[in-house]
Amino acid sequence: MEGDRGPNRGVLPFGLPELDRCLPGGGLALGCLHEVAGGGNGAVDGAAASCFAAGIAARLPGQVLWCVTEADLFAPSLEQADLGPDRVIHVEAGDDVSVLACMEEGLRHGGLAAVVAEVARLSMTATRRLHLAAKGSGTTGIALRR
Repeated sequence: MEGDRGPNRGVLPFGLPELDRCLPGGGLALGCLHEVAGGGNGAVDGAAASCFAAGIAARLPGQVLWCVTEADLFAPSLEQADLGPDRVIHVEAGDDVSVLACMEEGLRHGGLAAVVAEVARLSMTATRRLHLAAKGSGTTGIALRR
C-alpha cells in the first residue's frame, strides 16, 4: 500500500523455502498490517487461523496485545504456539468498533511485538488507518477475521 516509503522493518521468514520465496523479501513483512482468515465458518477453521496468528506473534520478541469481542480466547492453545500468558495482554471489547479502536491504539503505542484483533468486518478505511499505525510504529498488526 505504501510502496517503498518509510523504513524497511525486515521480514519474518516462515522457514519453508516454497512459501518464503513467494513472499516479497522472503517472509512476512514486519511493521505492517496483515489479515488472516480461516477460510470457512466453522470453529475448526477459526481455531486454525487463531493458532496461525499466535504462531506468528510468538516469533516476535515482546508483549502481544490480543483484542476480542467475546470471552472465547483459549489461553492453552496460545501457549501451545509458544505464546504464554506472560506475553499476552488480553483485551475484551464489546463490538468490532471497540476492538478496532483498541488495535489502533496498540499499534500506535510502539512498544508491542504485535497486535492481534479478532473482527468480523474490516472496512477499507479501517484497514488504511491500521496499516498506517503499524507502519508508523513498526509494530506488526494481524487482523484475524472471524
